[in-house]
Amino acid sequence: MRVTFNLLPTTKEKKVLELQQGARVEDAVRALGLFPDAWIAVRGSDPIPSDGLLIDGDEIKLVSVISGG
Repeated sequence: MRVTFNLLPTTKEKKVLELQQGARVEDAVRALGLFPDAWIAVRGSDPIPSDGLLIDGDEIKLVSVISGG
């Protein structure tokens, strides 16, 4: 299945991955070479948990987590 990821806000890149059916958000984030704890996945306007299933044709926003104090 094909899923498109928009990495925001820092890189503003678009990446397309070919994943196996049943792939989860965490699988895709790792396949992109990113740390799952550093990104929040959003489908439409709804956040998706890291164990959430991806669907063929999804367009997912990955928003980097910014922390500080």
